[in-house]
Amino acid sequence: MSKLAKILLASTSLCPLLLIVSVNQFERYKSVKSGIMWLAAALVLIILCGWLLKHFSKKAGKHLLYIHEFERKDHEMLAFLFIYILPVIRSESPTFASEWITSVCLLVVLTFAIAHAHAFHFNPVMGFFGYRFYAIKDSRGVSNLLISKEDSQRPDQEIQTVQLTSNVYIQTEKVNV
Repeated sequence: MSKLAKILLASTSLCPLLLIVSVNQFERYKSVKSGIMWLAAALVLIILCGWLLKHFSKKAGKHLLYIHEFERKDHEMLAFLFIYILPVIRSESPTFASEWITSVCLLVVLTFAIAHAHAFHFNPVMGFFGYRFYAIKDSRGVSNLLISKEDSQRPDQEIQTVQLTSNVYIQTEKVNV
């Protein structure tokens, strides 16, 4: 996956933050124009995430991946979500939504931090699209992350995947049980 694709996917993980800011603008400040702007940005990110996932699944080279061990990792997404939403919720006078230059700067910094940490895959929007996250070990004992719509992963099976990064794969075909 290219650096641009990583940054785009990382930016889509900020969608829940933008949705909360939008609701906050509608509710707290009765600011319809600002609320619609933040809501539109969130919707664009949801559409971008869906498009990127389809693009990776169809256009990237496919690999067979042998799962020796697996463990669900969806809970990582929840921790990730709370870490960057909590300051916005707790603030009495949130400058985030009212000062657009500060907001854009914060979003850019968060996007690059997420992309640099390779944490773009713990994306709440992917959960919205039905994806689950699994820590797996392959036949060589190497730890990887598998992103899949399948809920019933089991050890000692081969699955069709697309490699997103050196240790992150997305499953492209259903498992034959």
